[in-house]
Amino acid sequence: MAIRLQQMHPALVHLPVALLPLAVGADFLGRATSNRTLLSFGQKAICVAAIGALGAVASGLIAGEEVNVEGESREMLITHRNLNLVATLAATAMAIWRASHRRPSTLYLGAGAAGIGIVAYTAYLGGKLVYDTGVGVEPAHGVYRADAPSLQAGQVRAFVKTAATDLVHGVQHMAQEVRKGQVVPTLVAAYRKRHATVQLDKPAMPEPPNAASTAYPS
Repeated sequence: MAIRLQQMHPALVHLPVALLPLAVGADFLGRATSNRTLLSFGQKAICVAAIGALGAVASGLIAGEEVNVEGESREMLITHRNLNLVATLAATAMAIWRASHRRPSTLYLGAGAAGIGIVAYTAYLGGKLVYDTGVGVEPAHGVYRADAPSLQAGQVRAFVKTAATDLVHGVQHMAQEVRKGQVVPTLVAAYRKRHATVQLDKPAMPEPPNAASTAYPS
């Protein structure tokens, strides 16, 4: 079975998506009940989730160089990528902290809850990219190049080399876009659209009547 470059990301992303809420949930219940088994599971699970998230981010940067995106779908991809990086950094920091603490703190659980929310939203964007716009789907013309090497016998070296090149380019493009202020363009566009709608729905303010002129005797 051959795996294409853009197919690595959906193959790897499920591990952190599943383990992050499991780790935080186990720690929450373990702290509430003083259950050592749950606390031990949460401590180990967040470490695996962080490792999986790093793999998902790397494969996502590679996939971003192998798909066709423009307009709204490009904005969704940028938002999806950048927020996943934030969630990965948070999960990594949580794993490092949790490795040396037997019990989670309130701040730790709050960060975990925020991370789960971010991951849920980015998963939603990922689904829209594939199922609504066909990003990464070759019959929908969502693949940048059809002749990219696959992970199969005879192409392993070319696959690894191309993946490394895509990863470097993905990091460079992300840095360039962030410098231009393109951090979460989908959220910014949604806010602007909603704000414009609210402004249009506001009733027009009546013009104040002209002040009556006062005649002064000469």
